[in-house]
Amino acid sequence: MPETPDRQSPPTPSLGGGMSEQRKERGASWRVFLYIAGSHLLLAFMALLFYLGSHAGK
Repeated sequence: MPETPDRQSPPTPSLGGGMSEQRKERGASWRVFLYIAGSHLLLAFMALLFYLGSHAGK
């Protein structure tokens, strides 16, 4: 069946994903903050484990 000229092709997706640059920067900033905060919490927990391990009475 031949295509008729009134059919439209599907829209091509934009490379930006529909987000503005400001929203992308804000999202990246939040992600960096969460990674830094999470790594500090992990290191604090590990330091607590080492502290408790060194003060354990064997």
